Amino acid sequence: MSFEYAISYSIVQQQRQVFRLSENKDVWDRFDEISNGFEKGDATVDPAISVANNDNEAEDVTVKDSQIERPPTLSTRSGVNTGDRMTKKKKARKKKRKYKFNIKRILLIIFLLMVLAAGAVGIWALDVIRDTPRIEADNIYTLLSENSVLYDDAGNELENIFSAGAGLRTNLNFTQMPENLVDAFVAIEDKTFWDHKGFNFIRIVGAVVDGLKSGDSIRGTSTITQQLARNLYLEDTKSLRSMERKLKEAYYAIQLERQLSKEQIVEAYMNTIYLGSGANGVQAASQTYFSKDVDQLTLAECAVLAAIPKSPNQFSPIKRLDNTDILDPDSLDFLYRGETFSIWYQDAYVDRQLLVLQFMKEQEYIDEVEYQEAVAQDIRASVNPNIDASLEISTYFADYVVAEVIQDLMFEYDVEEEVARNMVYNGGLRIHSTLNVNMQKIAEAEFAKNANFPGVTGLNKDKAGNARDAAGKILLYAFGNMFDEEGNFTLSPSEFQWNEDGSMTVFKGNRLNIFKTEVQGAVDYSVEFKPMYRVDDGIFYAIPGGYLLIPSEFKDRDQDGNLILKKEFFEEKTAFQAVGETIVVAKDYYQLKEKVIQPQAAMVIFDYKTGGIKAMAGGRSLSGKLLFNRAISPRQPGSAIKPMGVYGPALQRSVDMVANGSTEGAKMWTAASVIDDAPLVLDGKLWPKNWYNGYRGLHTLRQSVEQSINVNAVKTFNDIGPATSLAFLKKLGVTSVVESGSINDMNPAALALGGMTQGVSPLQMAAGYAAFANQGIYTEPVSYTTVTNKKGEILLEGAPKREQAMDRGVAFLMTDILRTTVTNGIAGSAAIGSSPVAGKTGTTTDNYDAWFVGLTPHYAAALWIGNDINLELSQGSIAAARLWSKIMKQVHVGLPAGSFPTADNIVSVTIDTKSGKLPSELSALDPRGTVRSEYFVNGTQPVEIDDVHVYATICADSGELPTPYCPNPVTQVRIRRPEGSVIYYEGAGVADIGYEVPHYYCNLHNLDPVMYPIDPSKTLDTTFVWPGTPPGLGDDDVPPGDDDGDGNNGNGNNNNSGTDKPEWLN
Repeated sequence: MSFEYAISYSIVQQQRQVFRLSENKDVWDRFDEISNGFEKGDATVDPAISVANNDNEAEDVTVKDSQIERPPTLSTRSGVNTGDRMTKKKKARKKKRKYKFNIKRILLIIFLLMVLAAGAVGIWALDVIRDTPRIEADNIYTLLSENSVLYDDAGNELENIFSAGAGLRTNLNFTQMPENLVDAFVAIEDKTFWDHKGFNFIRIVGAVVDGLKSGDSIRGTSTITQQLARNLYLEDTKSLRSMERKLKEAYYAIQLERQLSKEQIVEAYMNTIYLGSGANGVQAASQTYFSKDVDQLTLAECAVLAAIPKSPNQFSPIKRLDNTDILDPDSLDFLYRGETFSIWYQDAYVDRQLLVLQFMKEQEYIDEVEYQEAVAQDIRASVNPNIDASLEISTYFADYVVAEVIQDLMFEYDVEEEVARNMVYNGGLRIHSTLNVNMQKIAEAEFAKNANFPGVTGLNKDKAGNARDAAGKILLYAFGNMFDEEGNFTLSPSEFQWNEDGSMTVFKGNRLNIFKTEVQGAVDYSVEFKPMYRVDDGIFYAIPGGYLLIPSEFKDRDQDGNLILKKEFFEEKTAFQAVGETIVVAKDYYQLKEKVIQPQAAMVIFDYKTGGIKAMAGGRSLSGKLLFNRAISPRQPGSAIKPMGVYGPALQRSVDMVANGSTEGAKMWTAASVIDDAPLVLDGKLWPKNWYNGYRGLHTLRQSVEQSINVNAVKTFNDIGPATSLAFLKKLGVTSVVESGSINDMNPAALALGGMTQGVSPLQMAAGYAAFANQGIYTEPVSYTTVTNKKGEILLEGAPKREQAMDRGVAFLMTDILRTTVTNGIAGSAAIGSSPVAGKTGTTTDNYDAWFVGLTPHYAAALWIGNDINLELSQGSIAAARLWSKIMKQVHVGLPAGSFPTADNIVSVTIDTKSGKLPSELSALDPRGTVRSEYFVNGTQPVEIDDVHVYATICADSGELPTPYCPNPVTQVRIRRPEGSVIYYEGAGVADIGYEVPHYYCNLHNLDPVMYPIDPSKTLDTTFVWPGTPPGLGDDDVPPGDDDGDGNNGNGNNNNSGTDKPEWLN
């Protein structure tokens, strides 16, 4: 006979024996018929449900029909003559009819109805139990989810990870639970626990009677076993108070009692019970309220925990609230005041805690001395809430590491995402992360200060105040153009129309987006507000949109994509109210997304030696989980891409050329290579422009980085080609380059200047730069070191992948070039004083994005500032460099200054910075001081002598080449640019033209501009009269200073090489 049948049959048998009625034969026959059929379907107890590890085998439950005695049929009363009864009835008709109250008959009817009802209940109970799933209690802990724990890099608990609504839980064995704790729960929750078989019948009857007397619902009937059954198997319906749920609860409780020992039941119960403040189970509660394990709890503290289950919200000794929601702080007894939330003490639990102690004493679990000591303990002094460190910092890193662990579990164990996700959220994993809480808090604190960020400027507004892009398309609607002061949204007549069938068409393309959605095969149409903005207290906020709350059954879409609202939508009270010719939607019928402060920012701090991510801020002034993480989202990097996309690969190519012995036919790029910042014409257009006006002339590669010269980056890129650039970027971990398609990144605008299709994330920028400081080794960023199960067995190890991405010498050169970009270049705001800093700024077109990516001997860090929508910043990269410095100064407090590592293949050579070659005697004569020392990878250093500096004779008055008529010619050291340099283009010239050998003749002393052409931008002095030979000079005569009549008076721009010293220099 099945276990389910045995329970129900026993219930009905007891009901038969109570009533012993004779008029219910048909009912019993019908019940026997059902019972026999049920027996045939399942005649024995399944051995699988026997109690695991129980010395006493469960007896088979068998109910024999012979055990049930049918009540005898009621007989007629003896001694009564039937004929006499009939005669009396006839006589009675002649008299007035009288009615007599027959109490016996009424009782009989009542009894019969009760039996019928009991039979119906029995049949109903059989049906309910038959449909109730069987359980296997030996796998009970698969149902007890245990939160995973995230630790920081010092091993401190950082955050508990659990599924939504699951709460904290750490499962313990019965032997790990102190005796006082178990006794406290048993005393208050179920004093007969150790004796009953699953439920307490007397307690149930008493609760029913109390409920009938008070008129309230039936409460307090569940034993510990029933509560466990409810928590495990009736999670979805445990809040319902129904007979069906109670029956299932009792059924499961009896099964648990049959399959588990009492110790196993109470163990599972105490690991399951919700104890307030997000804590499930006694261990989680002990840590939440007292910051210690259960084996360290005092008797009084055990009683506090046992007092909570009756009303966890009311009897929790602590309360937590966001600071913005605290209206009367003076009335609260604060235990903790944080930057974003506070925790205070409440004593509503005290009476019930004392009741727990009283019950323990009455049930002889404790004596009078123990009772008095527990009562005397000051719980207020004992409460020590375990402050979750993550609650004071954003969850960007936690979300990131969880995603990484899930992906790695899928790969390592070849499981589906759902399985890996369940392991993380419910499997009690221990995730040891790389996060440094102090660094994270520093970044978060600076991100919270509005003064650290530029503003939004240069809005291109239409007449209505909506923000537009350059093409005139609306990017953000002004909030006032979407909602009135009461928060109503009004559809204008041009945005909708009424149809003949009573429906309404809402036109697409205005202030609402209409999207088709499909969830599990159900089609719906989402009606969403377009993005908007508002300015509150001078701070710019973007609102990503929102949703109109319209039931799906009333929505459709026509072939043009317009929304159709069916006429039924308007037949009852609706969100859409006609007001004149408009439609008004009240604020109760829509939902807006959270407003987001602008500009936004993101930062990653990376330990390139270990590969650990030490801090990650994915936004500012935002809270919650699963937020948009800008730290891992690509943005255009601007000039910050130059070291990785241009100059690093150029230097590496030269080292490869030397190593391969193929130095012919391609330019050798070194830190001393000279690039002319002069007008560059590509495809007939003057491009690119520099961040400053004009062009500054000859610069070394180092100086080109220091000054972030766009022209020189493009010229270098055009020499090495996109393939070389791409290969180098990939070695540095950049994965977001669009390599093909009609719009791609295989061009200088993208890979030399950072105007990429997608961009690069701050995380990849930090890791890419880190390879320069790490001797050319690219280290893949990791977010955790180990992941273990609750037994301490290692499931995953976060060992980073490493690759020698470039020559050690190239890495040193780029690091040193970036160092002088901070000390000598435009990134001086990033200096931190205590340690050397190497880094590069980056700004995109129209100041949409501002970057600083930097290195110290300890860390690499990338900081991005920008708007989520392309709007102009009031400041560019200087704001990013300044904030980077503020944060990294604090990060480096207490750290040794350190220095960047050198390389054994680096040599230092003195060079001339205008030729990139070894200095000549003339190099030192340049008044700008162009001789300096430079580092080279051995084998790439120059061997040629400076040939750019030359002697030139010029007119001392005009600064141009002298004509034969110039009275004051002088000889100076000037430079001669490489062939092909563009000096002027459409009025634009180079700033160092004053050091160039002149290209035109003097306009002040010139009697023959045809022979001696002057600068077109200058005016010929026609008043000049040569005081020498009068006009009419013969053909045989020559101008003074021109011995051979060729017009060459010894300047360096003609036949004279310019290398011979004039006499006055000897």
